[in-house]
Amino acid sequence: MLKRLTDFFTRKKHPVFAAALKMQRPKKLYPKSPQALSKSNSEVFRFQNWDRPTRLEFYRFLRDHIPILNSVVWTWTRLCAAPNRLEIIGDGGQKTKAQKLLRGLDERLYQFPFARFGGTDAVLAQFFNSLFTLGAVAGEIVLNASKTQIEKFFFIDPATLGFVWDKSGNCKIFQETEAGEKLLNPHSVYYAGLDAEMQNPHGRSILGSIPFVAKVEQSLVADMQKTMHNAGYNRIHIKIKPPEKRELETDETYLERANKYFDDTVRAVKELAPEDNPVTWNDVEIEYIGPKGPLSSSESWYITHKAMVEDICAGTHLDPFLLGYSYGTTQTWARFKYELVLRQVVSVQRIAKRFMEWIYNLELALNGMENLKAEFHFDNRKSFDILENARAEQMKLDNLIKKQGAGYITADEAKSQAQGKTCKGEACLAPTKKK
Repeated sequence: MLKRLTDFFTRKKHPVFAAALKMQRPKKLYPKSPQALSKSNSEVFRFQNWDRPTRLEFYRFLRDHIPILNSVVWTWTRLCAAPNRLEIIGDGGQKTKAQKLLRGLDERLYQFPFARFGGTDAVLAQFFNSLFTLGAVAGEIVLNASKTQIEKFFFIDPATLGFVWDKSGNCKIFQETEAGEKLLNPHSVYYAGLDAEMQNPHGRSILGSIPFVAKVEQSLVADMQKTMHNAGYNRIHIKIKPPEKRELETDETYLERANKYFDDTVRAVKELAPEDNPVTWNDVEIEYIGPKGPLSSSESWYITHKAMVEDICAGTHLDPFLLGYSYGTTQTWARFKYELVLRQVVSVQRIAKRFMEWIYNLELALNGMENLKAEFHFDNRKSFDILENARAEQMKLDNLIKKQGAGYITADEAKSQAQGKTCKGEACLAPTKKK
């Protein structure tokens, strides 16, 4: 199946995409669900998605071998895996105990112990990497032997998972293993699909819309490597004037002498070191051969490649300057685009926010702290526009003071608006007059 898929995106002898033809799907290297339950095939109705494991493996190949796509996944992952903090809400004197409890969970949560307290940061990095590359993230919580605390969270390869419906119409999730299809425990398994649909809860990879464009972009780079020396840069043209024929010199002797002179000149030019200069008689002329006009083929290649890069960026919801390309973007446009990207980041972070709160609140419940609630927050504060934001805040406060002084709002309304709250009641509809 992989060959059928890559044939569509592969041109013969292409250096990058041709390597996909030699790829072999790894044999059962993905983590198994530790708590899988058996279920026969006759009891399930399955999606017709026979090519999904192949597509997900191909997305991994694109991410690992195409520089711009690697940068796309890296940028989205690091933007979303922002600094974070945990807040415990609730009454009672158990907050200190709960904080200590969740700190201990953070130290052992990541499935690979050699990461040395990878914790939330490592989990979130892998969470978003899988979400953007494969369009989904999946895993399972495993408790300790006494069922009193969470031991670890194990990630599961989404390519091995599928959805089934029982006779009651309830959707369940299963995993393909060596022993067959295993129905997973819905209470311990987590699955989130990016932009999942009603008829396809698997989710969609951010790379799903750009493999064809990536193929064109890589083909363009390969062609550039072959043609740039001929068209992009000037070449040296050495002209050797044939020697004059001497009196009484036979044609055979003349040709032999002329050819020897030609061969000696060619050999002398080939043996020149980069720091040497040619020294000849005035019968040797050296000139350059290159494209004429203001638009050389190197500039033409740059414009074409720029269009391909912008197409890929559009398909992955980013902008060239976010991936390290400098196309003369204005500062105003760059700020607007970055603000837009941050809004998208916040919407995707909500998936991880609920995921982490599910884990932390489950740990609190296992330890009898149902009266407390854990809330997970990301810190997306910007490091630029600090001065502009401070000036805007100062103007807003000055405006509120003037409104209150003129009697248009009360002190309570001014305080409420300064805190970002909307006023309520009749006081918002009519100005308050001074007595």
